[in-house]
Amino acid sequence: MSLDFSQKIDAKIQKLHETTMRAEQLEKRLMVLSFAVHSSTLFSISDIQRNVMNASNSSIRTYLLDLMSIGYVERVTLWTYRATDKAKQLFGVKG
Repeated sequence: MSLDFSQKIDAKIQKLHETTMRAEQLEKRLMVLSFAVHSSTLFSISDIQRNVMNASNSSIRTYLLDLMSIGYVERVTLWTYRATDKAKQLFGVKG
């Protein structure tokens, strides 16, 4: 097996791994968003940790910041968040 062929295989494996990681990150954001739109009260990072996923505060904060940047979640207080009407429309949730 030539070194060039081996490098091509390694590059394909790396690309597949990166695609899988992006898909997993998208899935985590969708889980947070689903929780947000179905929450009847304001929620916090610890609520997400208890009810959605066992992830670090910084990971969940990153997911929330991403969702806020596209208008699906908004910060209400320093510690609490809620889904926007835009997000609720996307999921067909009223109110």
